[in-house]
Amino acid sequence: MKIAVLVDLKLSKHSGGHVKYWERLSEALTNLNHNLKLTIFFLGEEKKVVKKNKYVDYFINKPLISSKVLKKIGIDADDTDLSPLNPFLFCHLKKFDLIHTTDQFFSMASTARLAAKFWSIPLTTSIHTDTPPYTKYYVDKVMNNFFSKYNAFNLISKKNKISNFFERRMYKKIYSYIKCVDHAMVADQIYSPDSLLRKTGNQNITKLHRGIDKKVFNFNRIAKKNVLKKYKIEKDEKIIFFSGRIHELKGAIHLAKVHAKLISQGFKVTTLLAGERIHARECQEIAPNKLHILGYLQKHEIADLYRICDLFVFPSQFEIGPNVVIEAKACGAVCVVSPNGGGKRIYSPGNDGIIVKNMSTKLWADVINKLLSDPVEIKRIKSFVKNQKIKSWKEIYCDELMPHWKKIVTLKNEKDIIINTSS
Repeated sequence: MKIAVLVDLKLSKHSGGHVKYWERLSEALTNLNHNLKLTIFFLGEEKKVVKKNKYVDYFINKPLISSKVLKKIGIDADDTDLSPLNPFLFCHLKKFDLIHTTDQFFSMASTARLAAKFWSIPLTTSIHTDTPPYTKYYVDKVMNNFFSKYNAFNLISKKNKISNFFERRMYKKIYSYIKCVDHAMVADQIYSPDSLLRKTGNQNITKLHRGIDKKVFNFNRIAKKNVLKKYKIEKDEKIIFFSGRIHELKGAIHLAKVHAKLISQGFKVTTLLAGERIHARECQEIAPNKLHILGYLQKHEIADLYRICDLFVFPSQFEIGPNVVIEAKACGAVCVVSPNGGGKRIYSPGNDGIIVKNMSTKLWADVINKLLSDPVEIKRIKSFVKNQKIKSWKEIYCDELMPHWKKIVTLKNEKDIIINTSS
């Protein structure tokens, strides 16, 4: 059974959670015994095929129209392909038994929709990025730049209408896409199966969770003094850790402001930010003292920092279900998150993590200050988190992906046999 998985994003060591989802899943399939072959399509600087293991190949292609062209107007989102159709991909997809898209908007998704219909191939999809609010954020950003340039402050209300229009349009695209697929695998809350069933009428919608590499992200003890020495942290300092793109959208700038507030209050705290340095300079300017930008780290290094930090703080407001929060919890970290970001991975607020109700810098600083001053509460949360069950990537594949793919392909083959027999 040959499955094409289309990830219309660039594959690199700095890739975000959407790409990493499929990388981690690929790594977990090494020792499985089954007759399924995955070809995962990514974007890259040059065309090449990478044989990942017995069951997985990566097919990397250059975008026809790279979204890099939008960086000139201030859109610094991950690179994707803006071409409405990729004819090379369209022809390539003919040989697959099932096509799975991981977005509902860009070139690969639109090409897959057409190819599935033209070649009579089953089509499934999954949602990994909260694209509509991202779209609203970037439209606001572009419009703000335009209005400030031309001093058009009287058009602010019009700007809000424009950004809201684009956000609603992206939601409609999701609903339209899910209406036409054989099966959709989605996250919770706004993209829950129940919600999307009402919006689309598609009866074949199930939940798709995130997994972890349990060999890396676990409660294993480590020598904290070695980590403190490595990052030059004093023994009596509290440690706040952040992992993800160091970007305003991920809450990195907000965290820098919170850190600066804590320092101004006389709190002995060091904040470590690991990830791609997009807004690193802005963070350092806001909080030049005791805030360290670590850049990209290997997952074993990330796991060590989850284990030794006093708090994992992730203020991002635009998330489907951030893996960093799941990984942090798996390592015993106490997570402090926003409702619409990491809050989607807090299942018992106050017990397996703390959700801060709004984005007030003072409120976040107060919540963190109170937590860091209460070691008994920290210990209680850690103890609660230790008893939570988190699935491995292998379990995600075996429980939530493969059974649906297999069922759909089997039904398609049975229909083809009936049609051929009757004719």
